[in-house]
Amino acid sequence: MPLPQQVINQLSREPEKTPGWSAGILLFSSVLLIIVFVIYFFMTLIYAPQLNASLAAVQGKVATLDQSIASGDEAALVAFYSQVVNLRTVLGNHIVFSQFFEWLQRSTESNVSFTQMSFSSGSQVTLTGTARTEADINEQVAIFESSPNVAKFTISNITQTAGTSQWAFSATLIMNSSLYIASSSTQ
Repeated sequence: MPLPQQVINQLSREPEKTPGWSAGILLFSSVLLIIVFVIYFFMTLIYAPQLNASLAAVQGKVATLDQSIASGDEAALVAFYSQVVNLRTVLGNHIVFSQFFEWLQRSTESNVSFTQMSFSSGSQVTLTGTARTEADINEQVAIFESSPNVAKFTISNITQTAGTSQWAFSATLIMNSSLYIASSSTQ
């Protein structure tokens, strides 16, 4: 049986081109290459000269300002800046006794009073005080033990004052430096 004419016509024609992925990749890479070249030429021909011109203008201004300042004034300014930096460092680490005294007032038992104080060796405070009873001294010891500002302490020379009911004692406290060193954030 012979093939019908329609089938022969369809077989004799070339098939229609179907779009393939290779043509899409070629088109995409061509567009990407053109975009890269446009960006490159924009950067080298327009943006780089503009950037170099701006840099030259700023360098010219800096040179003009550098020449307008006398060398004596420049040296004085550097010395002043150095002094300001040194002063800021010193003030950032200075001792603030007001915070220590506020803490001592809050941390003193009501029947205890301190008559002498000496501050030495960075964080050591020696206090001489009196109390009404030995129990008041024990209360003061308990307050010092519970305080986070006291790193270490000793109580010594506990004696009863002759002819009175008062008790005298000495306390040596090693304090945490955060209590009496000013922080740089408060300045």
